[in-house]
Amino acid sequence: MAIEVDPDGLGGSGRALGDVATRFGQAMTAFQAELAAFGQPWGSDDIGALIGAAHDEVSAFAFECFDTALSEISAAGTDLTDMATRYAEIEAAITQGFDGLRQALGG
Repeated sequence: MAIEVDPDGLGGSGRALGDVATRFGQAMTAFQAELAAFGQPWGSDDIGALIGAAHDEVSAFAFECFDTALSEISAAGTDLTDMATRYAEIEAAITQGFDGLRQALGG
């Protein structure tokens, strides 16, 4: 069974995931600002206070989940980019080793 790895493809995918993480982070920040701009439209009466408390808890949990997803996407991008670099270095070392062997054998 042969394994074929494309370091350029891996690196490109890693950079693309990094870009996705950046855009996702920007969109999340903009969404949080937009949400905060609404203030507390549910009012300050008893029912409004209950709605506000529920909203605050749910939105805090949602943004915590979004932030975790953002961190994971970013980490995956970094991991793929690092993996691509390692594969390219290993390929270069193998090529250098075979070139040295070929020269030593007079080829």
